[in-house]
Amino acid sequence: MTANPAPVSTALVLPALPPAKETRYKSRTTNLLIFREGQLGDKRDAVIEDLGNMVPEVDLDWFFENLLPPMPKGIDTATVVEQLRKSGVVTENGWAGFSLNPQDERRHEDVVFAQLQPIFKAISDTVQELDPSLQQTFTLLLQPTKYPTSERACTSKPDNCWVAIEDVERIKNDPGRFYTWYNIAGPAEDKKLPESSREQRNKNVAQIVFNMQQIMSLDPCRRFTFGTTMQDRELRVWYACRGFVLTTKACDFLKDYHRLVHLYIAFAFSSRVDFGWDPTISCISPEFIWQDERKRRVYKIQVRDDEGQVKSFKTIRILADYAADSTISRATCVWLVEDEQGIQYVLKDVWLDMDRLPEHIIRAQMLADVLEKCGADDNVTLQNHLLTPYICGKVFVNGVVDTTDDMMHNQPPCLASNSVFSLKLEQTKNPLRQSCDPASSSATLSTTTKGYSHNRNSQAKPIATWQAPQPPVLRRKYHYRIAFFEYGHTLFAEKSLLNIYTTLADLLTALHIIHRSGWVHRDISCGNVYYYTGPTEAEPRGLLGDLEYARKCDSREEHQMRTGALDFMASEVVSQVWNYMVPPPRPPPRKGVVYNPPERAPFTYTPLHDLESCLWLLVYILFFNDDALNPLLDPQSLILRNKKTNQLFSRKAETFWRFYFIRDWDTINIHTTGLSPTLESAVRTVSYFASYLHAAFQEIQKSYTSVTVEESFLQTLYDNILPLVNEDSPLREEIRGIQLKSIPKPVMSAGEKRKAEEEADEDNVSNLPKSKKSRTNTSLHGRCGTLF
Repeated sequence: MTANPAPVSTALVLPALPPAKETRYKSRTTNLLIFREGQLGDKRDAVIEDLGNMVPEVDLDWFFENLLPPMPKGIDTATVVEQLRKSGVVTENGWAGFSLNPQDERRHEDVVFAQLQPIFKAISDTVQELDPSLQQTFTLLLQPTKYPTSERACTSKPDNCWVAIEDVERIKNDPGRFYTWYNIAGPAEDKKLPESSREQRNKNVAQIVFNMQQIMSLDPCRRFTFGTTMQDRELRVWYACRGFVLTTKACDFLKDYHRLVHLYIAFAFSSRVDFGWDPTISCISPEFIWQDERKRRVYKIQVRDDEGQVKSFKTIRILADYAADSTISRATCVWLVEDEQGIQYVLKDVWLDMDRLPEHIIRAQMLADVLEKCGADDNVTLQNHLLTPYICGKVFVNGVVDTTDDMMHNQPPCLASNSVFSLKLEQTKNPLRQSCDPASSSATLSTTTKGYSHNRNSQAKPIATWQAPQPPVLRRKYHYRIAFFEYGHTLFAEKSLLNIYTTLADLLTALHIIHRSGWVHRDISCGNVYYYTGPTEAEPRGLLGDLEYARKCDSREEHQMRTGALDFMASEVVSQVWNYMVPPPRPPPRKGVVYNPPERAPFTYTPLHDLESCLWLLVYILFFNDDALNPLLDPQSLILRNKKTNQLFSRKAETFWRFYFIRDWDTINIHTTGLSPTLESAVRTVSYFASYLHAAFQEIQKSYTSVTVEESFLQTLYDNILPLVNEDSPLREEIRGIQLKSIPKPVMSAGEKRKAEEEADEDNVSNLPKSKKSRTNTSLHGRCGTLF
C-alpha cells in the first residue's frame, strides 16, 4: 500500500514556538479490574491509592466554620453544654456515659461506642427544649453488623451513620430493603485503640475513606458527604467532594465536649442540601433490584441553560458512570433520558476544573476555527460527526453556580507542606533502622520515567527520585450538565466489526478536520466514540464526543492535572517524554572546550497522539472481543492473547510494551498476538496503522530541539491511514459479516505478575526483532511503501 503524493501546503499545525506544558496525567486506580472485581480490602486499597495515599489535614476551627452545616439560628453551643451539665450528661470529667477511656474498656467496641447514641439524643432533645420550633432532620443510627445495599455489590459495614429521621423506622423494620447507601448522609467508624496503633488506624481510615467513596460514586444526587472517625478519645471529621477529600486534626471528644456538641447539633438539624444532596436531581423511583438491569433507580434531572431556562428529564437507563468511582475526578455520569414529551436525549453530568471551558463553548470555538481555516464544507462535515447539544449549562444551587469553592464559602484553608494526613502507614518491621517518623508526609518518593527507546532493561523500570514537600492542593471545580440529541452505541457496545470500521473512518475524517484547524482532541476512547443510526438518518455514521480536554495546538494555557482513559492514551502522553527522539552525536573532546549539549524539545501533545489513541481503539476491541461464530479455542493462542492483553492493558499500562508494539509493527500478526484467525484482516489493519505511526513519530522527532507537524505531512499521514478503514478498503471487505462477542479481561495471578516483570527485565535488545539501530531511522519500504 503506497502513500499518496503530499499536497503543496506547508502550513504548520503544531508551531515551533515553545509549547505549553502538557497537563500531567493522573491514573485512576478505581478504573482497574482490582477495584471492580477484587475483594473488599483490594477495593479499599485502590481508593486510597487513587487519592495518592494522603489528604489535606485542616484545623478544626476552619472546618467547623466553613464546611460543617450551619448551626440553627438562635442556638449557642455554650448554652447547650450548660443545660447538659445541669442534666448530668456532662460532668467535670467529661461525658457521663464514658466512665472509662474506650481503650480501657473490656467490652466490644460496638458496645462501647453505642454510648454515643444516648449522648446524641440528649443533645438534640436539649436543642428542641431551647427552641421547640426546630425540627430534627437527621439522627445517628448504629448498624455495625449490617451492610447497606445498592445497585452494586458491596459488603462494607459502617459502624454507625447519619440517616434522615423519616428513614429510621423503615430501616429498622426492613434493613435489607431500606438500609441503602443512598439513604446514608454520612458514615462513621470507631475503634477502641488510639491512632498510635497503626493497624487499627489504617483499618479505620481505609473504612471511612472507602465508605465516603461509596456514597459519592453510587448516588448521583450527592455533591459531597461528611464522615467521622473515633479512635479511643480521638475524633476526626472528614469531608469528600469532587475537588478534594480532607480531614481535620484530631481532638479529644471526651474532654473537648464543646466540639462534639457542635458537631452533633450541626448534623442533627442540617438540611439535605447542607448535608450534600443536590436539589436539582431527585430520585423519583428509589426501588431497585441488585444485578437486575431492568430495575434501577429512576432520577429526575434539571438542566439550566445560560439564559436561565430549565428543562427536566427522567432517566431511562445509565450509559456510563465508571468515572464517578474516583472521588476526586470529573465524576462523569451519562444517562439515556426523556423529556416531558417522551423525546429521548443523552444527558451528561460532570464536574469540570475551574480553568476549563464547558464543552459547548469548546465545540463552538472549534467549529469557528474550522469554518475560518478549512471552509464551510468541512465545517458541515465536522458537525455531522460531533454530538449536537440540545440544552446545557452550569448547575445552580441556592441561586449560585455549584462549585467546590462555594461549598467552603469561598474561604479555602491555609495549607502548608506539612498539612497532610497519610491514609496508610507502613508497618515498621525494625523501628531501630528507621531514620524518620513514618507518619510524616513532609517528603515523598515519586517515580519518574525518562522515556523509552530500545533497551527494556534500562527503560522498563521507573526511576525513584526524591521530591521536596509540596503543599496539598484542593482542586477547584464547577458542576455542569449537557444534553445531546444523538444516542449511539459506544465502541465498547458495538459488536459489528463492519460498523466499527465505519465509525473509525468517520472518526478519522473528523480528526483530520480538527487537526487541520489547529486543534487536538486529547481524550479519545471507546467510551466517547459512537456508532449512530438515528431514526431519521439515511446512512449510519460515527460520532465523536467529550471535548472537555480539546484545545488548540498553540494554546498557552496550562492545567494542573488531568485524568483520562489510560487504555487508549498514547504512550508518550503517559510518560510525558518523546520516545523517538535521538540526541545528536557529541563532537570529539577538545582541550579547553566545554561541550554544551542542545536542550531537548519540551514535550507537548500533537495530532499524532490522537491518531495513536485511534490505533488503541482498534487494538482494544480486538483483544477484548472474539469472533462470535468462530471463537478462539486453541489453548496456546488463548495463553498468548491473555499475555499480550495484560502487557498492553495492564494495571499501570506500562508504556514500554506499547512502544515496542508500535515499533515492531512488522511482527503484528495472529501468530504473535494470539487473536482468532478470522480476525487476520483486522490485525493487518493494526499492523499497517502502527507502521505509519511509527514512521511519522520518527519523522517529527528528527530535530532534537523542536517538534513540528506540517499540514502537508499530516495530509500524507491521513492519506495512508484512512484507506485502511474507509469504504474502499480491501481489508474492510474481508471483515464484513464478522460479529464480535465480549470476552472478560484476563486476571493475572501474583506468580504470573512476577514472571511478567522478570520477563520485562530480562528481555533485552537481543531478544527483540532485529537491532535497534535498524529501527531508529526506518523508512518503511516494502509492503507499506514509502511514507515520508
